[in-house]
Amino acid sequence: MSKTRHYIATAIALFVTMLAVTGCTDDDVDQAYDLNGYWQGSIQGDYYSDRFGGHDSWDTEIWFVQDGDFSSGGYGREIDYNRSTGYVYDADFDWEVRNGRIYIDYYDGYRVIVRNYELYSVGSGQRFRGYFDDWDTGETLASFDLVKIGGWSDWAKRHVMNADSISGGAPAGRGAAGKALGR
Repeated sequence: MSKTRHYIATAIALFVTMLAVTGCTDDDVDQAYDLNGYWQGSIQGDYYSDRFGGHDSWDTEIWFVQDGDFSSGGYGREIDYNRSTGYVYDADFDWEVRNGRIYIDYYDGYRVIVRNYELYSVGSGQRFRGYFDDWDTGETLASFDLVKIGGWSDWAKRHVMNADSISGGAPAGRGAAGKALGR
């Protein structure tokens, strides 16, 4: 009888552990699914101090492409524009949602963690705001506030129109290097 109880207790513990692990994974996948698409807005802070010596305010467009419906990550592209200097930064990246944080690994070697973010709806639109932290030091680099302007189902229409894009064009996909462009 004691062995039977032990087996039942072990089976229950394994089942509860599986549910807990699956719950985190499902949340990460759900958040990745919600990120999938085109976002526009602004970045405020020292996000580029390591790269260009600081410009504190940027208009931005970030495109997240999920690797599949049940993936917790994928690849993307970020285009940032400084209105006061005319400087444009265009970078491709890989991203992943893990335990409620978004890890972004840019192809030029720059890496950030998105923390304390919110994905929420306002009317019929979606918003995304939070903080960029340095991947290595944990130092807060900037805050951001973005609005979803389209999903991947809108790709063909956006590819033709591109009027609402900061620089035009569609994400290059994997393997493209980030590049700084002066205008």
